[in-house]
Amino acid sequence: MDIEALIKNYVEQGYVLIPEVFCHVPSFNDLLDEGAEPFYEQDQSTLRSLYGFHNNPQFTAWIEKQRLLCEITQRILGDQVYLHQTKVNIKNQQESSVWPFHRDFPFWKVFDYFPENCFLNAVVYLDDVHEGSGELEVIPGSHREFLDREANEHTDYSLEGSASSDLLFSFSEEEKSYFQHKYGLEKTTGPKGSLLLFDPNLIHGSGVSYRDFSRKIMILTFNACSNLPSNDSPRPVYLCNTDRTPIAWKN
Repeated sequence: MDIEALIKNYVEQGYVLIPEVFCHVPSFNDLLDEGAEPFYEQDQSTLRSLYGFHNNPQFTAWIEKQRLLCEITQRILGDQVYLHQTKVNIKNQQESSVWPFHRDFPFWKVFDYFPENCFLNAVVYLDDVHEGSGELEVIPGSHREFLDREANEHTDYSLEGSASSDLLFSFSEEEKSYFQHKYGLEKTTGPKGSLLLFDPNLIHGSGVSYRDFSRKIMILTFNACSNLPSNDSPRPVYLCNTDRTPIAWKN
């Protein structure tokens, strides 16, 4: 695998998709332990996301063996890394299952007080992701351009605004159309075991699915250990991990 080419594409486009990297991925049921935090759709019964399984022993045993993630994160971020956030996003047919188009870093800057975008999102496909299954859509190159209004964005924290379809820091249809017309729009489909890397400033979102539980993706947010917040976050630890111990990668 040409790591240099992958990193070049990541830097230029803001994302890179590598099909079928992993022959084994954690099962969703293995992540459903008492330490993980579920979040539900607006009906309060349909599971939307699962957060905070970074201390799950089966997950930890898996992540520590992933030498490709070790090499990529340290090459891109230039430092040892820890997991700032872990989650699985699930797709359903409900209208509230959407994720409006947004960037991720504003949440960590405004609410978690991190000064620099020294983060990396790694998405592991726990299922096959087909077109129409609520696949993640990205606007390539949008991580390099920002609207004037984004310079001093600030809003009060809310859990709903961080994890529901009523997402804070989202873009209007007019704003999304501007970026899409300029940069295009890509659908990130691929088989189970694929890996999608994307910059937290890349504009991305996803729609509803043609069926319930049609795809599950595990999103791992790595942060450089040297990138420290200036204050304590008001958010729970399953959204903002306060244990910044470097991942103990295995040889």
